[in-house]
Amino acid sequence: MDDDPVLRALGEDLAREDPDLAALLSGGPLPAAHRRRGRRVVTWLLLTAVLTAALSPVVFGPVAFGLMGIAVLACPLVVCHWLLPPAPPRDDAPPR
Repeated sequence: MDDDPVLRALGEDLAREDPDLAALLSGGPLPAAHRRRGRRVVTWLLLTAVLTAALSPVVFGPVAFGLMGIAVLACPLVVCHWLLPPAPPRDDAPPR
């Protein structure tokens, strides 16, 4: 308990001017406005996460399909390039 009248008076002034700050400093429960704001933030985060999860196949599906198509087309070309015989040496090339 505060036995000092000056500290008690300052605490009462603070409680009148800014009750939210006084509640935070005293360790008491937050006012209802802060609790609702926290719930609102959590609600928006959950809504954003659900919409992102629901719309990600629409966005990433075509991208993944296109990358798979490029890979399917590119693999045979790369293998054929690796299987080409070495080029014959040119006549004007320096000896090795």
